[in-house]
Amino acid sequence: MAEDRNSPQLSLRERDRRYSGIRQRLREQGIDCAVVRGSNLFYLSNGVKGELFGVLPADDKPLAVIVNRRHLVDISPRVLLDSQDWVIDLKPGFDASAVVEKLKELRLDNGTIGLGGGIDYRFYNRLKTTLSGAKIVDVSDIFTDVRTIKSEEENALIDRANRVFDAAIKRVREVARPGMLGKQVVQEGIRAMWEAGGDLESTLSFNFGPVPAQNPILADLCMTRKIEKGDIGTLTAHAHYRGYAGHSDQEISFGEPKPMHREMFQAVIAIREAVLKQVKDGATQRDLIDAYQKACGESGFKSSPHSQIHQYGIDVPEFPGPAYRIADTKPEAGGLGGAGNFVLKSGMIYSISPTVVGKEGKDTLLGGTSLIVTESGRRDHGDRKVEMLVAS
Repeated sequence: MAEDRNSPQLSLRERDRRYSGIRQRLREQGIDCAVVRGSNLFYLSNGVKGELFGVLPADDKPLAVIVNRRHLVDISPRVLLDSQDWVIDLKPGFDASAVVEKLKELRLDNGTIGLGGGIDYRFYNRLKTTLSGAKIVDVSDIFTDVRTIKSEEENALIDRANRVFDAAIKRVREVARPGMLGKQVVQEGIRAMWEAGGDLESTLSFNFGPVPAQNPILADLCMTRKIEKGDIGTLTAHAHYRGYAGHSDQEISFGEPKPMHREMFQAVIAIREAVLKQVKDGATQRDLIDAYQKACGESGFKSSPHSQIHQYGIDVPEFPGPAYRIADTKPEAGGLGGAGNFVLKSGMIYSISPTVVGKEGKDTLLGGTSLIVTESGRRDHGDRKVEMLVAS
């Protein structure tokens, strides 16, 4: 699945759709421009090498991107301009001073300037002291709202990113065996993702042991541990394709799994099906979590506050914007996670890998893939079957 001329990518029409959505909301709130960095900048630029900050005017002036000055100290900006087609205004810089210069150029010294997340206090203070006549406001919610619903072009990248992870699963199943270090398995998986066209940032976490678990700290400790026969491994995707994530989970048993683990994974499959029946435009996150908790109880196993039923996109996870959030009808039931309750809408991306906890509260198994919500239900990403793999 290497790159070819038919590989999905984002068009200028997609760029213009994003700019239109952000600018409309800026103008509605009387905001003259948005200053962004991090994934909000990536959302506007499609990823310019060395980018630090972006300035998007609320009118039709082009996005200005401040690029780390080191990247332009010994080459012409034209090299970077010719390498992509989304951004036509590039400026070298290092800190807020380059942004201040651009804002003055736009005659926004006394305007209303929106900050779109990821801006530290030193940057904010520089704007306040240098542009004393400007009003500075938070526009993070504008970006969160617009980014909540993914276009078909975005969904195509996310689908490809999940297929990149599928290549890692295939490789791990082929080569991972007892006696290998955790980091060797991770390296094999990453190499497979690169070969499948994944971004260099693509990685995965790998927990394993006789008591299965999924935890970032344990995954780090497993890097220098050897796999032993009887271990259960949990692989979690952080694949990337053109900046978009692929995110799901896979269990692999090294040797024949214990009957309890077989039973638990059958419960994972049944619980996931119960949750998927609730996925449709107009449902709520509470509907999904209720189905998850109810199905866990009926299985005889326990649910987890970390249900692994959440959204993502450029970032993992991503939470829906305030336009989609609603009150929780069952706050005492818990389980909603950091996003709280919200209404599902067509175009939302989900990773649904329900977590099942053993009856004694120790063993943890999960499994599933990713999907996009549609008006009638869902459309799955990739074609990987949800099953427990066995490596002998």
